Amino acid sequence: MVPGLLGFLTGAVIYGLTYQKVFPQISAVANYGATIIPELWLVSAALVIIFFTLMSLLLFYLIDRSHMQRKDKLAKQ
Repeated sequence: MVPGLLGFLTGAVIYGLTYQKVFPQISAVANYGATIIPELWLVSAALVIIFFTLMSLLLFYLIDRSHMQRKDKLAKQ
């Protein structure tokens, strides 16, 4: 627990010390304004919704097939 706390504090200090130098550069690169994924990818919104729906269903299927559920939930069945 102590190493985790020290890592957390170290990361917070590094973030605080580098914020003024790093954030403006990242903000300049990643600032697209008020835009959405379909506008960035130049596709229909319905196509993006279908894509993410299918990807999440595939992920759920793979989790189910690989038996990555919590062990205590499986024991109750």
